[in-house]
Amino acid sequence: MAMKKDIKLYFLIIGVLFLFFSCSEDFLDVSSPSSVDQDFVFSTPDEAYKVIVGCYDIWRECNNGLFYDLDVVGSDSECHPESYDAQMRHIPEGLYASEISIDYSNAVSAWKELYKVANRATIIKEAIEEKAEYKQAVEKGEINLWTQLYGEAVTFRAYAYHNLIRYFGDVPHFTTAIYSTEQTENVACKSRDEIYDYELSELQRVEPLMYRLGEGGINAERFSRTFVQGLIGRMALFAGGYGLRRTDFDYGNVSFEQIGTEKWNAKYVRRTDYKKYYQIAKIYLEACVSNSGSAYLITSDGQESGFNNPFQRNFQYNMDLQVSPESLYEVGVTRAQGNSERPYAFGRPSGGGSSNAYPCKAYGQSRLYASFYYDEFDQRDMRRDVTVTVTANSGSCSERLISFEPGSREKGGLPNNKWDESRMANPYTAKQRSSGINWPQMRMSDVILMLAEVYAELGDEGSAREELKKVRSRAFSAEDQQSKVNNYINGLSGEALKEAIQQERKLEFAGEGLRRYDLIRTGKMPEKIIEIRNKQKAMVEGLKNQGYYTFENGNTIPAYIYVKAVNVGDLGMTKMLTTQCDVSENDPSYPVKYPGWRGNCDLWTDKGFTPYSGNRNLAIKGLFHYINPSSSEAEELESNGYVKTAWGINIVKNAAQYTTDIFKGYSDEYYESGVPPRYLLPMSSETISKSKGLITNGYGFAQN
Repeated sequence: MAMKKDIKLYFLIIGVLFLFFSCSEDFLDVSSPSSVDQDFVFSTPDEAYKVIVGCYDIWRECNNGLFYDLDVVGSDSECHPESYDAQMRHIPEGLYASEISIDYSNAVSAWKELYKVANRATIIKEAIEEKAEYKQAVEKGEINLWTQLYGEAVTFRAYAYHNLIRYFGDVPHFTTAIYSTEQTENVACKSRDEIYDYELSELQRVEPLMYRLGEGGINAERFSRTFVQGLIGRMALFAGGYGLRRTDFDYGNVSFEQIGTEKWNAKYVRRTDYKKYYQIAKIYLEACVSNSGSAYLITSDGQESGFNNPFQRNFQYNMDLQVSPESLYEVGVTRAQGNSERPYAFGRPSGGGSSNAYPCKAYGQSRLYASFYYDEFDQRDMRRDVTVTVTANSGSCSERLISFEPGSREKGGLPNNKWDESRMANPYTAKQRSSGINWPQMRMSDVILMLAEVYAELGDEGSAREELKKVRSRAFSAEDQQSKVNNYINGLSGEALKEAIQQERKLEFAGEGLRRYDLIRTGKMPEKIIEIRNKQKAMVEGLKNQGYYTFENGNTIPAYIYVKAVNVGDLGMTKMLTTQCDVSENDPSYPVKYPGWRGNCDLWTDKGFTPYSGNRNLAIKGLFHYINPSSSEAEELESNGYVKTAWGINIVKNAAQYTTDIFKGYSDEYYESGVPPRYLLPMSSETISKSKGLITNGYGFAQN
């Protein structure tokens, strides 16, 4: 993976080149040019590529903080592990039950870094435009290294503004490079409509000038024509989707259709001509699906016997430190350099120490609601156990049961299981947060389901069902295709079809940070907030009053389960690390293998860190059905060494965490009154103070 190696090698060159035209503390602060010879730096495509690498280096971290704070925890499936009052980030995540400083650190940092990468990309773009080789290629309609690099620069700027709009709404927009403070005087916020129209047109212009994935040495650690087509689709859906808009801002001649009422001088609306953006999305998503270069939806596993899960295969590529063929773009991460958030924050937790543990500490910021796990996944859906786990790594090559007590590591509720240090081909045990696992930002299943959404919205329901079927099909075994896929999809139409597509996205991308903004842009956020809160409340009441709660799909969450530490060798198993469960409930190994995709890394035993003789796996009984503690079944389990262990009862003991604290800033009364969801972030005091009164906060945020 060349990008990972190149980033650090060229960082010094990039720093020298852009020392004189980088934004400092804020986009309104710039410093004057120096005597660096820009023509020399861009003398060859190789030299220009070194500068592009610097943009990728910034991109790795520029919105990681807000992804951590908001994207991956703030939906109706995804949540945080700590108690609500433990972290200030829960306030904006939960739609502002109280006010925070407008200088909220991760928002200020993301603002600065996104503008920085946008400006640097524009500088690169303008420099390449002067190259004769670039001009000649454009005139001939040919792709070369210069046009590819030019396309990457344009993509960086568009992608940066897309994220600025996602987080802040209407923001200042620069279409030319900024070299001096004079250029930023008299700058005000621009309508997001103007920004989206401009950046979409720029992406449409450069898309034919770029290589598809697999062409010209381009893999998914760089922007490609394939990714740009997907990005155009994504941005068009946001441009045509619902969003929080200011009532004290001039949106020109754009008219809106509104959900609910106004509050904070804001309304929740989408453009009345939104379908024109769906038409744009249709063109480019179709192009991406029909000719995606080397990228494809993984539909077969290809691993050793016992895996049999093509959905998991995608994440195994990540854990093997390989670029997944399903990825259109992955943020490149280098092992032992910088921070690797997967699995540390967004994967299976570990209670290990910060270094030399098996595996080292993994905090586990990314959690999933119990009702989502129990009620929304079909028992036969192969995504469930890959997505959600019920055990953590101990840090000493053994399993620990997850607790619903607020906290981190093994506490904090059900964790994201898509990335697990124990499952890496070559686990890194020297230091925490150093795995080297990439950050996938767009997968083929995302493109396919966006296309399904577009077809459904534009009335082509047959095509929508076909695209939906592609993704859902790989989540079920061959024997389940008729009952779980064909019969389910074939009868869908109208709003039920649209909802099914969004539900499939929810199941497919849980723990990947897409659901929050899917809810926002489809106008579903208010009603889904109430649904998850009510479902969790009903679960808590059932657990409290009868010791269990049975969901609509027949799954039961009990207050207590029965757990026993075992040695897998005693059960005829040769590996501690489990895969897809393929044994009957009567098999002695079933309580260890089901739910699947847990256990411990066998490599650590092979290397002599820990003997094979220990009881390091957990056998679990009663996870999906109620075992009465006074029953003969419970008595028999206890006689066989199983221990009655707190499970759902810890949800009851921390009821506020799992009910009223869910989107605490959006009350039931708000929903009944049609209040818009206040999901955006404020602009900083520095941005406002240096704008000479031209930039102000909206949405009820303070001005200083």
